[in-house]
Amino acid sequence: MAGSCPAGKIRNTRKNRPKCVEGIGKLKKGELSRYGYSTTAKASTRHRAINKATRKYGSLSVYRKLNALSVYTKNRSPKTSKTVKADRNYVGRKFGYKSS
Repeated sequence: MAGSCPAGKIRNTRKNRPKCVEGIGKLKKGELSRYGYSTTAKASTRHRAINKATRKYGSLSVYRKLNALSVYTKNRSPKTSKTVKADRNYVGRKFGYKSS
């Protein structure tokens, strides 16, 4: 399968036959920062911002946004990824994995 994949898909080469599959998607800039979320802030400030964002988007959406941010930053900035992953786990512990 030569060539590139269409928009919104990524090339998966893990198996013998590479194919185009859906990725985890793009992040929308500012969705968490508008509530005061910053990876450089103290944990209490980040958690306060996460609580506000959870009221707006729901816990599952915030969990997924943090997970995507963690995945996208794990190679370029492992320290940031670790912080975001801890915040993702905070959402899971405090609110659970419910959609609303």
